[in-house]
Amino acid sequence: MLGANITGNLPLATKISLAFLMSLIAFATMLGNALVILAFVVDKNLRHRSNYFFLNLAISDFFVDLTPCLESKMCSVASLG
Repeated sequence: MLGANITGNLPLATKISLAFLMSLIAFATMLGNALVILAFVVDKNLRHRSNYFFLNLAISDFFVDLTPCLESKMCSVASLG
């Protein structure tokens, strides 16, 4: 498969920078979704029918980012060496 490992030719400093950036984005995404979920739980004024859609999106995005995305990011960090 051509182009399957496009980071293979990058220098180590670039790989470390990319791994740090991907981890930072994953953390920011999880933190933002956790804040949306927390705001929905704490503030009863947000519990309208239309806001349940946003809660559902935040919960699903939180778990999607938590499970396979972090696993793939950690695997890419582990394969830097």
